[in-house]
Amino acid sequence: MRADSAERLAGRYILLQIVGEGQYGKVYKAVHKRSGVIVAMKIVSKLGRKRVEIETYREEMRLLQQLDHPHVIQLIEYFETETDIYIVLEYCQCDLSTHLKRRGGYLRLEEVRAVALQLVSGLRYLHRLGVVHHDIKLPNALVGADGRVKWCDLGLATQMTRDGKPIYVHALKGTPLYMAPEILRKARYTYKADLWSLGVVIYELYVGRTPFRTTSLADLKRNIMEEDIVWPKEIPRLLRDFLHGLLQRDPADRMHWSQLRRHPFLYSTATEEAPDAPGGSGAAALQ
Repeated sequence: MRADSAERLAGRYILLQIVGEGQYGKVYKAVHKRSGVIVAMKIVSKLGRKRVEIETYREEMRLLQQLDHPHVIQLIEYFETETDIYIVLEYCQCDLSTHLKRRGGYLRLEEVRAVALQLVSGLRYLHRLGVVHHDIKLPNALVGADGRVKWCDLGLATQMTRDGKPIYVHALKGTPLYMAPEILRKARYTYKADLWSLGVVIYELYVGRTPFRTTSLADLKRNIMEEDIVWPKEIPRLLRDFLHGLLQRDPADRMHWSQLRRHPFLYSTATEEAPDAPGGSGAAALQ
């Protein structure tokens, strides 16, 4: 696309306020002049960036253009000028990390189940298309304007083969708190690495923290690969069983999709889930 054409496209939007800023650039809440639709516009400067960084953004945009699912962020349009990359996405209220803080640091069981169903739906869609996300974590799940939870930030995603055979990856990608043991061991891994990270996210939603925490990266790696998971005393039985199936260190023992999407936790009611011990919420038991 010619630079002057891209400039005209950018001019179709009015920037309202900055809603995020980082090394990647700035994210604005914006409005389309003609339709009045509120969007999120990410503006990434090309200046000083390596060619590989710019191409990573382009690859992510090419991937997003192929995706259409209520629980995956929607790309509205993407264009470039000589100096900037413009990424226009559907506008979302906040990420799950911020949502969790606003709700007091953890969610009630029924809220966890409602969010988990949406996360599972979006991730299954990606995996069925042969996409491993690689960076499953609370900040990479957004609460849309419609209240739906949507996976975002596919900059580290890997495209798998479409013939049904697993592809093995060696790259060290992701965020350490959420990384699967096989990634930290620098072993070959498949889409099941995403499922471990999903387990960490859902654990965090209910408990209010990730299963493994430490101030040292070396200790964190050791804890993830070796230490027993600390389960809240009063965690409901079905939730614990669901998380236990995801948080298996050996990928061969980890739940696969045929088990995960039919797990009774996702479709049970609060009255059907007896806690392991009587008392208050699982999060309160850890305080």
